[in-house]
Order: sequence, then C-alpha cells, then structure tokens
Amino acid sequence: MKSSILLLLLKMFGCADDGASQESLPSWPSCPSLSLEYVQNVQRTLTDSTDLFQGAYPVPPGLTCELLEGLQVRLEDDSARYHFARFSRRFWAEDGRNTNGFRFIHRHVDFDLAIAATAHWNADVRIMALQELFEYRQIRPMVCTTKEGSAKLEEQDRRTVRYLIHVLEHTPWFISGSENSTIHAAYIGWVLRTQDLFTGTSFFADDKDPFKRWSDRQIEEALVAWRNEASR
Repeated sequence: MKSSILLLLLKMFGCADDGASQESLPSWPSCPSLSLEYVQNVQRTLTDSTDLFQGAYPVPPGLTCELLEGLQVRLEDDSARYHFARFSRRFWAEDGRNTNGFRFIHRHVDFDLAIAATAHWNADVRIMALQELFEYRQIRPMVCTTKEGSAKLEEQDRRTVRYLIHVLEHTPWFISGSENSTIHAAYIGWVLRTQDLFTGTSFFADDKDPFKRWSDRQIEEALVAWRNEASR
C-alpha cells in the first residue's frame, strides 16, 4: 500500500532523480581495468538514491568487474546505451519498469543488458531481468556458433555463476513483512532457479511455485556445489 501511494505521488508531482550522491550509493567494486567515471555512471543508473520504497527491500549488490567489462562493450551500441539509460530512477515516472528496454532485451536476446538489470534498485525490475536471463540460457542449445563462439558463451556462463553466487552471499534470503517479503521471495527464487540453469544443477528447478521460501540449509547446500563449480 505504501509503495502504491508513493508511486501515485511521484506521478502527480513529476519527481525525478537528477543523480545520486556517492555517499548514498551502495558499495560497488573498484575495477582497475575500467574508468571510475564509467563505473559510477552504471552505478547511478541502477541505483535509487531517493529510496522510493523507504528501505522496504534490501539494496542489491553491484555488478562484478567482469560483467561491467562486458556491459561497457555492449554500450558502444547507441540503441543499447539508450535503453540502458532508461533504467535510471529519473525515468521512473515515465516508465518505471522500462517496458521498451525489456522489449529491446527480449528482441535482441541481450545478455549484457539483462544481467545488468538484475542489479537494479527495484525488485520487480530485477525479477523481470532474471526471467529474461533465464530464457536467454534456455535457448542456448538452439544457438549455432563456432568453436571460438562456444568458448565465449561458456566463459559468459562462468561469469554469471560467479555473479549469482556473489548476489546470494550479499543479499538476505528472507525479509519480514507481507507483500514485500513475497516479492523478495520471488526474487530470490528466480536467482536460485537461474543459477540452477546456468550450472546444470536441479536444486530448485523442479518446484514451480514462484513464491516458495527455501530453507537456509537448502540454499547453503546449493551454494557449496555452485562454489565448487565456479572454482573449476
């Protein structure tokens, strides 16, 4: 209810975020291979310094350096750069879920924009991004590529696995509340199912309940296997 009221007020008064102060942004990695300006720009785009939902959801961890490197190459494309920019908080009143951006991701089967959006400040956007990432990986068997291309895709998978482990290690698996906890449970569930798909495991793939709450023990056991996979 509180979220709905805030969103209504935002639309009525046309509030916009012109840029986040560094003090208000969550911690992101320092990447020697990337300019600080670029990393801060991505960080600001995916972060809400105004705290629209007043701490109702945990702040997601930032992208890893290796994912930021891939995104930098993708953002050399004008269209990709345009749609990525629309994930910014300042466009929330115009199109909070960046509908056109997700159409672009779906149409172009865009890994880099999809995985970038999994670090978005809004839980609904993160869930949508994970769903796109999940579908992206599902169609992999239909991709016809060269041996070199296949090797790049396998490395992409490893980067994703390492990143999703990072997400689970830096995000509470459960939160209190009613609607908020349900949405957060769906978010964590999509992280787990997506990780299952990228690792070829089946810890969580067989249960189709999108809001199921998994026990700490189940997640911890899966993390052990996924860490072993990531270290190979």
